[in-house]
Amino acid sequence: MSTAKMSKAKQRQFPGRARRPAVLLPAVLLPVVILPVVAVLLIGCTAPAPTAPTPGTIRIGVLPDESRSMLEQRYLPLVAYLEDSTDLSCQLVLHGSYEELQAAFETGDVELAWLGGYTFVKLNRSHRAVPLVSRDRDLRFTSYYLTRADESATALVDFRGRRFAFGSRLSTSGHLMPRYFMRESGIDPETFFESVIYTGAHDATAIAVRDGEVDLGVANGPIIESMFASKRISRDEIRVLQETPPYVDYVWACQSDLPAAVRTELRDAFLDLSEADPANVAILDQLLAKYFVPVHLDDFDALQSIVDEIDPSGVPR
Repeated sequence: MSTAKMSKAKQRQFPGRARRPAVLLPAVLLPVVILPVVAVLLIGCTAPAPTAPTPGTIRIGVLPDESRSMLEQRYLPLVAYLEDSTDLSCQLVLHGSYEELQAAFETGDVELAWLGGYTFVKLNRSHRAVPLVSRDRDLRFTSYYLTRADESATALVDFRGRRFAFGSRLSTSGHLMPRYFMRESGIDPETFFESVIYTGAHDATAIAVRDGEVDLGVANGPIIESMFASKRISRDEIRVLQETPPYVDYVWACQSDLPAAVRTELRDAFLDLSEADPANVAILDQLLAKYFVPVHLDDFDALQSIVDEIDPSGVPR
């Protein structure tokens, strides 16, 4: 696990976690400090109760659905914005796989995470992950089936007996939902295609299609559009064969023990991002968003049902 850190304040302890060691005073100083301390304590007896301590560093994990350099390009501006907009120090923590990010959330090594819908459903069930916000596009998300530009096939059914690529096994847009839609169409990938591989990331799937490692692949639609726009792939090499129906996907979620005031502070910082503010435009562009909307657990009800239908154990084949 690697870490890209941007901080502006000393780390502070989270409530309920490791406590700071006691400070011992030298004996010669005791007469000097006892009376002032007693006076302060007496005053404190009549003072209002202190507010709950503010958490220190918010460790932010994101799905590793692109290369490390692209993840840093996308999320470091957001980390800087969150630090400037809140009273919190923030740290971007990158992981090598979806499974590593999930494990980091489960062990409390990240407080805030950018999750796909499938990973969120799993973490909500196992560790009560709390949904905060999604992008404008995430409640009606789609995946792209990709093939080479010179491929003559015009429909998914034309690829029987050909080579196929998913992204990560834990990807909503690169695995779970495309598998679900294929199943609804009577296609079992493991028997329909000659071979099925998992590339681990959406950009890796596009590259595998471009380089002829597979004949067909499925990936996150907006990421593919951003790859076309940035010239990382060319429409002269790859074309979109088909787009899936819409479904619920990505969400920013936090630990259930994160104080309510901190959740609100983070949520409001996301909701304040606006294309009307020139300073926000570059951040939103990197996040492939126009704005953020608040989300709730029941927004994921249909997805939870699909997870149960595909595999009751919660792990797609």
